[in-house]
Amino acid sequence: MVILGICGGIRSGHHDPAAALYRDGNLVAAAEEERFLRIKHSEGRLPENAVRFCLAQAGLSIREVDCLAYGYATVPGMDKRLKDYFTLKFGYCPEVRLIRHFMAHAASAYRVSGFPDAMILSADVSGDSVSTLLSFGKGSEIRVVKSIPRPNSLGIFYSMLTQILGFQRDNDEYKVMGLASYGKQEVDLSWLLQFNRGEYRLNYEDYMVPVGPNQAFPSKQEGIYSDRLVERLGPPRLKEEPLTQRHMDLAFSTQKTLERAVTELVRWLHEQSGSRNLCIAGGVGLNCVMNQRLLALPFVDRVYVQPAASDAGTAIGAALEVLAERGVQPETMTHVYTGPSFSNDEFQRALESYKVSYRREEDVCRFTAEKLAEGCIVAWFQGAMEFGPRALGNRSILADPRDPAMKDRINATIKFREDFRPFAPAVLEERVEEYFSDGVPSPFMTLTFDVRREKQAQIASITHVDGTARIQTVSRETNPRFHRVISEFERLTGVPMVINTSFNVKGQPIVCTPRDAVSTFFMTGMDHLVLGDYVLSKR
Repeated sequence: MVILGICGGIRSGHHDPAAALYRDGNLVAAAEEERFLRIKHSEGRLPENAVRFCLAQAGLSIREVDCLAYGYATVPGMDKRLKDYFTLKFGYCPEVRLIRHFMAHAASAYRVSGFPDAMILSADVSGDSVSTLLSFGKGSEIRVVKSIPRPNSLGIFYSMLTQILGFQRDNDEYKVMGLASYGKQEVDLSWLLQFNRGEYRLNYEDYMVPVGPNQAFPSKQEGIYSDRLVERLGPPRLKEEPLTQRHMDLAFSTQKTLERAVTELVRWLHEQSGSRNLCIAGGVGLNCVMNQRLLALPFVDRVYVQPAASDAGTAIGAALEVLAERGVQPETMTHVYTGPSFSNDEFQRALESYKVSYRREEDVCRFTAEKLAEGCIVAWFQGAMEFGPRALGNRSILADPRDPAMKDRINATIKFREDFRPFAPAVLEERVEEYFSDGVPSPFMTLTFDVRREKQAQIASITHVDGTARIQTVSRETNPRFHRVISEFERLTGVPMVINTSFNVKGQPIVCTPRDAVSTFFMTGMDHLVLGDYVLSKR
């Protein structure tokens, strides 16, 4: 049985298009359209290139696909438009199944978590007129406990304040999360968002621009907040203006308010379900600080966050819902290395055509570790590209976490981004508890952990101002080559981790191909690029 799941669409509000192909319950391929188009989020697009990749990876034609699953169910006439689109682009369209957006989110986390039962929290701005879905999974069934309609939305709450702080809505919310750690004094936001147990209430009538039940949201280049919000919080920060303590305090307050509201939802859901496992999906699920707070709750034992918690993950979720309807149990998602990969021969042919100097290294893992220990910054391009927003050791920029100046150096000369932005460590899975309190396996960078106080000075460049780090635990089984790089670095330095940030620059998607990698390498201050077994070096 072959199921092709897709997301994206034809409206400007449709973003993060992606495709995922399941064959008999096994995920064969998954990729996001932005990586092929080189346009971040690729709004208003269907995932033509991602679909072509998935079919090629599976060695199938579109006529061998049993069902096309799409993670929206209420877009008028979408089933016919999908049939016309696939017929135009591929010459054929399989049976189309439209899956409710938030069920696709819920399925994308629960059905691949490996949990026998779980509370499921799905939250984003909105989809199919729903903004939050609380559900309970047991066995192959997902039961809806409560749905909250838009515009009463936690995603809108966070997005409005993201805009007030001078950042891009539906893109820069993670910047607000990082900036929140610099806040010192909480601002009362109870007039904007109230919450109690299984309910929350966003005061959108007073503080959001009017949006009718079936009306599209303003475009992302327009404000979503009303003049009254400006009266309450003061003038919005312009993009080029400096960040002040007022902005930091507002970010802090926004983050704390979200955490409390979601905690109350999960507390209520636990009372309704009795489960001690929690699955999270939807764009709000990318808030890894919030996820840490939820994992710490006394009635939560385990948390699984869909690695592609944004709308991209609904391509997986829509396919999983169709599989569930047909009685197929999918494999547990233990990694997301599901995108394009390249052989050494392909690397060599590409490098020859680019007419750049390169060499083959006998042991690129040892070479990379040695250069990192010397203070170099190394771009690392290996294996299959990751699915989701995090680089997890195959499309990564690596550096030494011991150097206190490394964060500023990478932000200024490579990522070209704000200086307050933290970097994540990739740590050997078997050593995580030595450096992080309550450290558990976290292979997808979806949780933050407290850095042990006695270790913070040793790994200063990955310790955020609040003493936390968003970690990736690396196992020998899922990524042996990346595990060996970190092991070699530990042999040289005694530290079992490296800085791991995504191989891209501000405003661009993560690199997909060797051409993307070489171009990004030469436009930044990186020292070495490792492509498979080949190395490019600057002076």
